Amino acid sequence: MSEHILHISIGPVQGFVAQARRTRDLWAGSFLLSWMSGQLMAAVLRQSGNIVFPAVGTKTSPTDPMLAAILGKPLPENPCPKIGSLPNRFKAQVPANFDPESAVNEAKQKWQNLAEKIWESFVENAVNKNEGQRNLTRKIWERQIKSFWEIQWVKGVHPANNGEDAKWLDSRKNWRTHWPPEEGGDHCTTMGSWQELSGFVRSRERGKQDKFWNALRDKSKSKIGRLDLQDDERLCAIALVKRLFPKLENGQLKKTIGWSFQTKNWPSTAYMAVAPWLMHIAKNPTLHPKLGGYVKTIRESVDNKTFNQLTSKYETRLSALKSLGQSSNLDGNLFLETALANPRATPLTNDPPKTGEDDPDKEIRDKLLQSLKKLGKEVGGDAKPYYALLLMDGDRLGKLLRQLREEEKVSAALAKFVEKVQRIVECNNGVTIYAGGDDVLAMLPATQAIQCARNLRNAYDKAFQGLPSEENEKPTASCAIVFSHYHNPLRDVMKLAHKELDEVAKEQNGRNSLALAVMQPGGVHNCWVSRFDVAIAQPESLEKLREKIAENKDLYSTGFFYNLRERYGNWFSECDEKDRKAIALAEYYKGNPPKGEDRKEAEDAVDTFLAACQTRQGKENNQSEKKETKKS
Repeated sequence: MSEHILHISIGPVQGFVAQARRTRDLWAGSFLLSWMSGQLMAAVLRQSGNIVFPAVGTKTSPTDPMLAAILGKPLPENPCPKIGSLPNRFKAQVPANFDPESAVNEAKQKWQNLAEKIWESFVENAVNKNEGQRNLTRKIWERQIKSFWEIQWVKGVHPANNGEDAKWLDSRKNWRTHWPPEEGGDHCTTMGSWQELSGFVRSRERGKQDKFWNALRDKSKSKIGRLDLQDDERLCAIALVKRLFPKLENGQLKKTIGWSFQTKNWPSTAYMAVAPWLMHIAKNPTLHPKLGGYVKTIRESVDNKTFNQLTSKYETRLSALKSLGQSSNLDGNLFLETALANPRATPLTNDPPKTGEDDPDKEIRDKLLQSLKKLGKEVGGDAKPYYALLLMDGDRLGKLLRQLREEEKVSAALAKFVEKVQRIVECNNGVTIYAGGDDVLAMLPATQAIQCARNLRNAYDKAFQGLPSEENEKPTASCAIVFSHYHNPLRDVMKLAHKELDEVAKEQNGRNSLALAVMQPGGVHNCWVSRFDVAIAQPESLEKLREKIAENKDLYSTGFFYNLRERYGNWFSECDEKDRKAIALAEYYKGNPPKGEDRKEAEDAVDTFLAACQTRQGKENNQSEKKETKKS
């Protein structure tokens, strides 16, 4: 029987992963997408197929932890994987009589089984006393669950070893054959293309709609509290599955996913924002009692149930915070004044007040705010409200495969890279949300994101060492880091990260690049991009420059960067190199020029700053950059 090639992909990717309100949603979407891809792979392997790309092992000896768990052959070093590690598309060798639709149907059935368990565990009891409501919600539920996934495949005779089959799936995607159902009524507050589950129109039936969602928030009926489903959240079936599947009991998880794990809580954006501040305290044992005093104030101000809730949201895995003990497990909102002052963001009772209600704990809240301000003064400053979201992607992997014509070696190189990702992120005190193929998504403290990018890129380069390639065609990757205020909607941060990666680092700067962006509550504040090898070094030099200015306030202007931007604007970047350096030096030492070694040190620091301001084009534009450099 002749051998055929199968290319298969599952989506929507961004429509499932990026539309998230919480970090747990973001992780859950990535995990479930990878799990669904694993179900497709497992179905192929069970029908005598062989996964060619990526490298995941065989049916009897799987090497990917998620696929191994799905096949019932868990890896000893990672028997219950928590991080998605399988990409949303793969290539397989299959028998000529292999029916791809059977694999598609098997994967979709697994998804429906999981969704049904969510319905039984959390929704059924909330609607079972109202037959009309149950039927309406059930109809919406089944329509959305059954029609969500778009799985595309192409199968054909094994071509000559020219890599042409890599184009099959992209061509197939030009045929639009998956049409989601038309969704009426009010739409989901997280995944806006889908109808929310009550089926009521808020402008006409607000009372009925609120009654439905309040029943879901009633723990006596659904096991869901207001911390899991906030007052302003009205979700579709898909968003509710993402939100609630981690809350299934271990036995239920094992029956539906295939294994169980303890990942019911996930670090919030606020927690990641305050992590550098907590690290500063952790490094200074003399400050531990100061933090302990604040924690004691919290403990004495709220009841035991609330305190346990505030300390059990996230059990830290950040190695730098282990010395702080239970203090490092506190809700990140408790360390940010703006968050602590918001009764809905940081409830100090079992449930937050509803919209429009007065804060029942104003006296306690004011007491904690005063204690937090005192702690900030004692430890040398307040926590900053920014964290980092890192997105990394290999450059033109399909083109690389066609050029090298050695899929097994490329696949093995990617497997080596993925194997190291989680450890690299953890060493930089971050959490991996997804790591599969050439893609990485991680959340990190703002102070360590660039170092993490450097380490990930080094691991990527090292994984591909030894593969044949021309000098200008070496495998590269691009990366985007968004330094975001913790209060920005996650879906907006993800959207910006993808834009910076795809449109700026790859297209605008020619790939092989690092793009950085600062996202404040009012929108994008600053953007910067440069070739990866140069980009990695420049921000670190700037950080050293910033530290030096902070340490020498009597000599150096603390408003150095601000003044250059506000006083000179675009003119500063457009004037010639000599004038730029003169202006920067004048701002740097406040018109009081040092002499001798001090002047040389100042000039070196300004040279570092000016070099970092310049954009270096990525790999695909290196030639044009050389011409421009020669001309100047």
